[in-house]
Amino acid sequence: MKQSAADRPSGSLPREAEELMQNPSALKALIQSPETKRLISLLQQQGDLQGAAKQAKAGDASALQEMLRRLGQSREGGDALTNLEGRLERR
Repeated sequence: MKQSAADRPSGSLPREAEELMQNPSALKALIQSPETKRLISLLQQQGDLQGAAKQAKAGDASALQEMLRRLGQSREGGDALTNLEGRLERR
């Protein structure tokens, strides 16, 4: 059963993210995957992805979360997120 963000202690990463952080080759493959590239492209179309990523790195992920929420509401964005999630599960 997947653990939602609300179920994790603050600051902890999902199990999948922890595993990726321990496996640089898997992380590189994920970053270079067509699913990730499509998702980044869709996020960039929404606005200031770099600014949202910088805020998240500094501890405020609200802008990035909002971008992902909006993206998930569109058919194309929902498909991109589902495809990326499927790739993570197949690892």
